Amino acid sequence: MPTVYVRQVSLKESLSDATVGEYWQWILSEVIPTMQKIPGIRSVRAFSGAGGLRADLRFVIDMDDGGVYERMLADQQLRPLLARIYSAWDMNTARQTFVREITPDLLRALGGT
Repeated sequence: MPTVYVRQVSLKESLSDATVGEYWQWILSEVIPTMQKIPGIRSVRAFSGAGGLRADLRFVIDMDDGGVYERMLADQQLRPLLARIYSAWDMNTARQTFVREITPDLLRALGGT
């Protein structure tokens, strides 16, 4: 069933402006293109809320199904990038959400008609 994964984070306050800029360049030029090559990922987008490019950030990954998340974490191209991705995040403020699209298939799976 189509699933959307949303990871909401803020970057660590200790990061310099230059480091934040380099991080975003790397995310856009290397990380997102690598993620988009993983089978089952429909799209990967990054959003910034009220906090500019340091706080209230959201990574939104549209997937064919929830199992894609596990395949993404195990992907041989993405795995080496994960430590650097997470190292910039303030994990005290990080949240994640999975939501499934309501479709006829989902209704059938839940016993509805």
